[in-house]
Amino acid sequence: MKPRLLPCLAISISLFAFACSTAPTKSASEQRLDDARSNLKTSDFNAALTNLDFAIKAGGDDPAGQQAVVLRAALATALADASKQMAEAYAIGAKEPAAQSRFGPFSKMRLDYYGITRAHLMNAMQSVMDQRRKLSGNPISIEVTFPGFTGGTDPTVAKIKSGQWVTDNERFAAEVLADRNALARILTAMAGGGQEPNKGQQIFAAGKVDIDPRVYLIELSSRFVEIGGIFEPKALNEPDHFRTVHEVVEGNLDVAMKLLAAKPDKDLEARAKKMESDCEKTLKKLGA
Repeated sequence: MKPRLLPCLAISISLFAFACSTAPTKSASEQRLDDARSNLKTSDFNAALTNLDFAIKAGGDDPAGQQAVVLRAALATALADASKQMAEAYAIGAKEPAAQSRFGPFSKMRLDYYGITRAHLMNAMQSVMDQRRKLSGNPISIEVTFPGFTGGTDPTVAKIKSGQWVTDNERFAAEVLADRNALARILTAMAGGGQEPNKGQQIFAAGKVDIDPRVYLIELSSRFVEIGGIFEPKALNEPDHFRTVHEVVEGNLDVAMKLLAAKPDKDLEARAKKMESDCEKTLKKLGA
């Protein structure tokens, strides 16, 4: 009787193999998006940017591609914000008596971090410019593990500000921490959680989060203006880049106001109008 079981067993194995072979496979954009999420979990932010770029190219306007654009803009903005903080720490430290013998290295680190800030900010703004004409009143769903974050001033950053020189390992660790904190803040703001990362952590713990395009544009624009301060005379003194920031923000707010006209929100509209007015004044001073 036992030999009769063999055909049945063979059929079962064949059916199992067929089921596995016909299981749905992920698209290239979905796979790259998953890879980027894994990178974010391990704080490998440069790899995350690369995978998000591939996901955007492969996905186009599909859900994975749209999600990748939002995450890329958020990440690039966060990295710009964190680099600006590091640059400012070295700028403060360079003026301290303890840094007198290392004024040159402190100044170099300041300029290097400002250069990184510039690159990430320009990338973030370009991401939003490429996307904004495609935005409608519909929310964009994103799913990502919320980054670990801390409060207060990092001890290494405090040492830098006091004029103490730190090792590369200390500096890299402080930089990653600043990146994570900045990403936590921007994700929270985009999700409507304001300036409280603890609230953002709760929002993203639920899984998929719907990002309101109006909030997205206004919050990112607010960060662009803040980070764009690096182009003022007190920092890099690059008026052309300073003008570009405000022109991009003005365009973002234009789209946000159209979305607000279709779906009103008094608080968001008040913020958008205030930013528009500030942008106009700045551009007027710059002769734009």
